[in-house]
This record gives sequence, C-alpha cells and structure tokens, in this order.
Amino acid sequence: MNTLLRIKKNLMVLAAMIFVSENSYALDQDAKARLVDSRSCKACRIAGEDLAGLDLSYVSFDGADMRGVKLAGRDLSHATFKGANLSGADLTKANLSDTDFSEANLTSAKLVGANLSNANLIDTIMNKSDLRLAFLRGAQLNGTKLIGALLNGARLAQAAFFQADLSMTDLRSQQLAGVDLSSTIMRGANLEGVNLQKANLEAVDLRLANLSKANLQYANLDRARFDGASMRGANLKKASFSDAIFYKADLSGADFTRASGSGANFTAAKLSQAIFFECELSQAKFRQAQLDGVNLMSASICDTDLPPEFKKQGTCSGGGFATDVNDL
Repeated sequence: MNTLLRIKKNLMVLAAMIFVSENSYALDQDAKARLVDSRSCKACRIAGEDLAGLDLSYVSFDGADMRGVKLAGRDLSHATFKGANLSGADLTKANLSDTDFSEANLTSAKLVGANLSNANLIDTIMNKSDLRLAFLRGAQLNGTKLIGALLNGARLAQAAFFQADLSMTDLRSQQLAGVDLSSTIMRGANLEGVNLQKANLEAVDLRLANLSKANLQYANLDRARFDGASMRGANLKKASFSDAIFYKADLSGADFTRASGSGANFTAAKLSQAIFFECELSQAKFRQAQLDGVNLMSASICDTDLPPEFKKQGTCSGGGFATDVNDL
C-alpha cells in the first residue's frame, strides 16, 4: 500500500513539474514590459495570451508559440513572425503591414479585414485561414499553402502567388486581372465569373476547378492543367494556351476567338457551341471531344486530329492534317 502511495505522490510531483515547464515561458507583467523595451519575444511561449495595451510594432516573435493568441485590431506593423506558430490566432482587423510571416503557421487563423499589405507570407501555412475582406496589396505569397482558405472580398491587387496552393478556395467575384498566379495549385477552386484578364496562369493546376463565365482575355494559360474543369461560357479571347490540357473539361460555349493554343489537348472535352474563330490550333488534339455546333471558321488547324467535316471550316497553310481513324 505504501508503495502505491509513493508512486501516486511521485506522479503528482512529475505532473506539477511538467505544468510548470510548459508555462515557464508565459508572460507576466514584468516580462511584458521587457518585451516592449527589447522589442523581442523570440521563441517565447504566449499561447492564448491577450496582449492588450502593448505596442507590438517592430517586435520580433520569431519561432514563438502564439497559438490562439488574441491580437484583434492591434498594430503589429513591421513585426516579424518567422517560423512562429499562430494557428487559431485572432488577428481580425489587425495592422500587419510590412510584417514577416515567412514559414509561420497560421492554420485556421482569423484575419478578417486585416491589413497585410506588403507582408512576407512566403512558404507560410494558411490552410483554412479566414482572410475575408483582408487587404493583401503587394503581399508575397509565393509557396504559401491556402487550402480551403476564405478569401471572399479580399483585395489581392499586385499580390504574388507563385507556386502557392489555393486548392478548394472560393475566389468568386475576385478581381485578379494581371495577377501572377503562375505555377499555383488551384485544384477544385471556385473562380466562377472571376476577372482574370491578362493574368499569368502559366503552368497552373486548375483541375476540377470552376471557371464558368470567367474572363480570361489575354491571359497566359500556357501549359496549364484544366482536366475536368467547368469553363462553360468562359471568355478566352486572345488568350495564350499552348500545350494546355483540357482533358474532359466542359468548355461549352467558351469563346477562343483569335486565341493561340498550338499543341493544346482537348481529348474528351465538351466543346459544344465553342468558338475558335481565327484561333491558332495547330497540333491540337480533339480525340473523343464533343464538337456539335463548334465554330472553327478561319482557325489554323494544321496537324490536328479533327474529324474531316470539321477540318473543312479551318485553314492550314504550310502544314498538313494529322491522320486520324475518322479519315479512313
């Protein structure tokens, strides 16, 4: 019996030691004062803290544990959070301009209406974060993970998203004209009706995305993937889509007038009522595509596998027509 009591006592002591250890980096009033004076809270543990009343601009929180921290409406401009853990943090309407969040964890963070202009968010984890109405002008989001993030009403002008992951995000009604989205992953994203005029979408992954009625005029879609995407009624006038893949995509009623897409792959795609007037389509693939009502007038269709009845609409100067089983 005495042995059991000793074991129980030892376990209680050990639990108390663990509790003290886990909270040894929490900030008391003196520590908060030192934080303000030194402008440093590197590797500190302030999970769940409410830092109300403190001037936190220019403070270094690099490597800090800030899970669930409450910083709504605070001025954190020019602060650094490199590698910090801010998952679940409340940064609603906070001033985060010119901050450095590179490689930080902002999973499920609340950033509604936050000012992230010119912020460094390179390789940051922002999955399921709430960025509605956030201001991201000039922000660097290269390599950022934004899977399932909420971006409704966010202002993204001049933001950079190279190789970012925007899978399953809702981007409806966004103004993305001229935005650099090259090499991003946007699988299953909702871009219905979005303005992407002159946007750079080179090598982007838009498989299973919704681009119905999207404006893609003059956009760069070279080598992009649109497998299974919905692009009904999309405007692709004068866009470039060389070597892009539209396998099983729904392009019904899409307008490719005077666009350029040599080597594009439309295998098994729905192209009913699509318009390719004066479009460059040399070496494009159309096997098993639905072509009822398609307009190929004056399109360049050299070395394509279009059925004979559709080849009559297009032109081919200096090239030939690919041999297809339908020609035999």
